[in-house]
Amino acid sequence: MRTTLTIDDRVLVAARSRAQQRGISVGEALSELAMIGYEAETATMSDPEGFPMLPPVEGHVITVELVDDALDDE
Repeated sequence: MRTTLTIDDRVLVAARSRAQQRGISVGEALSELAMIGYEAETATMSDPEGFPMLPPVEGHVITVELVDDALDDE
């Protein structure tokens, strides 16, 4: 579908970069980036009991020691 949009310059730079890296059109790159953002915003993470969970942070592991230290600081 064709349409006219006003796009932030930073978004256009990111889309052009992604398009060049992947060998796709800028429009396809914009669509991919939009879906990535949409899915990230609408995704809900929870354990089997429904307790909400935060997304993982790469390189950061919560250990028993970190929890104990945090509890000691209270």
